[in-house]
Amino acid sequence: MSKRKLTKVIISVIVIGSAVGYLLYLSAESSWAYYYSVDEFLDSYAGGTSGGGQPTSGKINHTVVRIAGRVKGGSIRHSMNDMQLDFELAGKKKTLAVRYSGTVPAGFEAGREVLVEGTMQPQATFKADKILTRCESKYKAKLKEQETVRSLLGP
Repeated sequence: MSKRKLTKVIISVIVIGSAVGYLLYLSAESSWAYYYSVDEFLDSYAGGTSGGGQPTSGKINHTVVRIAGRVKGGSIRHSMNDMQLDFELAGKKKTLAVRYSGTVPAGFEAGREVLVEGTMQPQATFKADKILTRCESKYKAKLKEQETVRSLLGP
């Protein structure tokens, strides 16, 4: 093979490889979401909070994130007409107002641990695109199983 043909093949492989790599990166990037607790999100991600524990709108980034917390008791407001759900997600110290439009997942109730995925809006409300509930009975059963194994194996 001549030097000229070899150069063309190498350049073609580099260009095609780069294009495929870039397309893979773009498709993977769309599914990435950062994971925070409510307190971590309000303290660092949103760029600080006002006195009421709500994020200030100055530094809000519109990146998709996942936030874990408990549904605060008495904060659930569900509008059946427009399929809109408003509630507060509680961390250890702070709470975050969440708005979700769509079908409410099974097991969604006050006091339940949930994971919300979405973006922060300038009006200090988190717009959730997805809500995932945790099946606590499943975890309790697993914990009980682990304790049984530990008791059989000893210290």
